[in-house]
Amino acid sequence: MSFLWKGDKRLVFFADVGGNESFFIGSTDLKGKRVVRIVESQIYERLNSSAGGMVSGLRFDEDRVLVSGMFVSSTRGRVSSGSTTDNPVVAKVNVKNRGLSTVYSYSDNEIVTGVVSDDAGNVRFRMVYELDGGVPTTVWQHREDLKNSWKEVRRFPVHGYREMWTPLNFNRDGRFMYLISREEHDLGALHAFDTATLSLGPALFVPTEGEIRSPIMSRDGYDLRGVSYETDRVHYHWFEKGADREKLQRSLEAAFPGMDVQFVSFSDNERIGLIHIGSDREAGVYFVLDRDKGSLEQFERVRKIDPGLMRPMEPIQYTSRDGLEIHGYLPRPWSAESGKPVPMIVNPHGGPFGIRDSWGFNPEVQYLASRGYAVLQINYRGSGGYGLDFLNRGARQWGRDMQNDLTDGVNWAIAEGIADKNRVAIYGASYGGYATLAGLTLTPELYACGINYVGASDLEITFKARGQDAFTLANDFSYRETWVGDSQEYRDATSPVNHVANIQVPSFHAYGVKDPRVVIDHWERLEPELKKHGKVYESMVEKRQGHGFRDEEASVGFYGRMEPFLAKYLTPEVDVQIGSSEVVELPAR
Repeated sequence: MSFLWKGDKRLVFFADVGGNESFFIGSTDLKGKRVVRIVESQIYERLNSSAGGMVSGLRFDEDRVLVSGMFVSSTRGRVSSGSTTDNPVVAKVNVKNRGLSTVYSYSDNEIVTGVVSDDAGNVRFRMVYELDGGVPTTVWQHREDLKNSWKEVRRFPVHGYREMWTPLNFNRDGRFMYLISREEHDLGALHAFDTATLSLGPALFVPTEGEIRSPIMSRDGYDLRGVSYETDRVHYHWFEKGADREKLQRSLEAAFPGMDVQFVSFSDNERIGLIHIGSDREAGVYFVLDRDKGSLEQFERVRKIDPGLMRPMEPIQYTSRDGLEIHGYLPRPWSAESGKPVPMIVNPHGGPFGIRDSWGFNPEVQYLASRGYAVLQINYRGSGGYGLDFLNRGARQWGRDMQNDLTDGVNWAIAEGIADKNRVAIYGASYGGYATLAGLTLTPELYACGINYVGASDLEITFKARGQDAFTLANDFSYRETWVGDSQEYRDATSPVNHVANIQVPSFHAYGVKDPRVVIDHWERLEPELKKHGKVYESMVEKRQGHGFRDEEASVGFYGRMEPFLAKYLTPEVDVQIGSSEVVELPAR
C-alpha cells in the first residue's frame, strides 16, 4: 500500500490485494473506520500508461481526486456516474461517495499514453502514441484551454522506461511546466517548458552524476525551490540559495548527522512539518516540527529496532569485464570485522530496467546480515539511476552482460578478500529470481546454492501482455523483442529451463499460483526438469499468493524456509536460535 494524499479529514491510497495486481485506489477517514474503493483494477483494461489512477500534474482538494480510467456503472458498486461510458476518461471522483464528473475523454481513434493537468484539473498536455515510419513514437501535444485544439510540441521514439521527457509540475501562473529532458544530457536535466511560446528553456539543473528524483516545491505546489537527485545517496540542489527552505534542510541534517532527512508534508503556512529521519541502520523516525514554538517532537518510530545492532550499507563500485563502471552496496555481517572472508549472498534487484537498489534501511538485508552473510547488491547495467546509456546497455542482455555484471561483482568481492569463494549464494525475486536461475545454470561453478523467488524460468513465455508476465505500455510496444531478445533462438540460449542439467548445487524455489506477472507455468515447467536431471531442490508454492508473498503467514513461512536452507549450505559463523514463527494481529489505533 502507498499513500497518495492526506487531507485534514481523509487519506487517499493505492493498494494491491494479495500480490496478484488487483490494484485499487481507496479513500478512508483518518481513523480507518470506513474504506471507500474509489477505483477498481477492472477499469484499467483499456487504459494507457496513465492507468493506475493519478494524472501527472494533479493537485487535490478536500473532497475530490483526479483519476484516469474507464468508469462503468455497476451493481457491484465500483464507480457510478449515473451513466455508462465505454471509453476511458479523466474524471474528478468524490472520495466520499464516488460521484464522477468527466474532465477529459479519450477518443477511439487515438492512443493517449499519458496526460498532464494543471491545478484546476484541466488536461493541457497529452502524450499520443503513433507509428512514425514504422517506429513507435510518442507525440507531445499541448492546448491552452478546453476551447483550443491540440498542437504538436515534440515527438520522440518510444523508450518504455526513460521517455525523453518526464513531466513534473506547473508553476504558479500555469504558464511554465517543469519537466526532465534527456535530449541533451544522458543523466537528464530539469527544464521549464513555456506554454506560451511552446519552447523549452535552458537547463535549470544538470546532475554531474546520478539522476534527478523529484522537484522540491512550495506547500501549494507552485514555487520551485530545489530538486533532489540520487547518486549513492540522495542529495539536494537549491535554486533559492540561503533561503528559508535550504536553511531548514541544512539545520536538520546538522542535527541528525549521517541521516537522510525528508519532509513528508507541511501545514498550509509551512510553519509545521512532518519529517522522516532515517538511514541504512535506522528504519525511520517521524518528527513534528513546530517552527513557531521552536520545537521538534518525536511522533512515531517505524520499527523499535536498535540501530547500533544493524549493519552499514557500504557503497561499492568495480569495473566490469568490458570496462563499464558498476555501482552497488555491500552490507557486511559483524563477523567480517575479523578481516576474514565471510559467506556472501548476491541479491540482484527485480525489474530489471529502470529499477535500482538505493541507500537506506532494508529489513531483508539486515535480516541476512544478522545471520552472518555479506549481501552484495549490484546495480547492473539496465538499472535506473545512472543515465539513459547505462539503462540501454541492458537491452537484450538477460543472461548475458547483465549476468556478467553479477559474476564480475562476485569475483571482485572474492579478490578483495570480502567473500569466501566456497560460500557464495545467489538469491533474488522476479527478475532477481531469473538472475538466480541464470547464475545456477550459466555459471554453476560460482555458487554454493541459490534461492529463486517468483523468477522467470523461460524467456520465451515471458512478457507479451498484462496477465501473461507483462509489463508493457497499453500501446503494446513489444517488451520481449525490444528488451529481452529479438528471436526465439536468442531467448532460448539464456532461458534457465533449457539448461537445468548444468546446475551443480542445491536450489530453493518459491512461487505464487495467482502470480499474473511470472505465471505458475514457469515453475510447472521447471520442476519436471529438476526431477528429470536428479537435482537437489526444495520448493514452496502458495495457492493464494501472487507476485511476491503479501500475506504475513506466507511471508514468515518463506523466510522460515530460507534461513535453514542458507545455513545448511553456507555455514555462517553465527548461531542464531529462533523459536517457532507466529503471526500476531496488532490492534488498530
